[in-house]
Amino acid sequence: MNASSSDSSGSSPWVPASHDALLLADRAVCAPDITFRMEDLLVIVVGAHMRAEIADRPLANRLVRLIRDWQASTLDDVDTALMPVVCSDVWFLNDRELMQQPCIAIGEPGHNAATAYYASRLPKTYVIEDVCAVQFDPQFLDGSVCLWGADVRATETAFTAFVERHLDSYLRAIHFV
Repeated sequence: MNASSSDSSGSSPWVPASHDALLLADRAVCAPDITFRMEDLLVIVVGAHMRAEIADRPLANRLVRLIRDWQASTLDDVDTALMPVVCSDVWFLNDRELMQQPCIAIGEPGHNAATAYYASRLPKTYVIEDVCAVQFDPQFLDGSVCLWGADVRATETAFTAFVERHLDSYLRAIHFV
């Protein structure tokens, strides 16, 4: 069937919208050809695993939007805003310079090697035993955060706990050092 014909039900073929509001909004904040320095990144790490792509990347993308909203409402024109960027654990763990940046790893350790790495190194700040954990240095001397749960819903619980209880303090600590 070609693009100009109707299907057997007589309805017109689907035609995508000429613009994508979310993509346009993202591009307005962060152009694809933006020049950046590694030290200006705030890395949000998800696993290179299909379950992580389905469950954790949407949380990471939401976190990018929340960080941008916080930056817009909190930072002055003279303040340097870190650029939130989502990347895979494989990329992150294989780039020493990237690992020196503030980061938030999202997802269960079995699906995110960065979470597995940090889960054994960072103190637990919020825990529901055998369900989920939020891990970071409470003084934010280390800019790494680990959010994970035993399953998808538990990871969402950890994510929500961090966002509601600690995101503002964390962003203030890494932006105003």
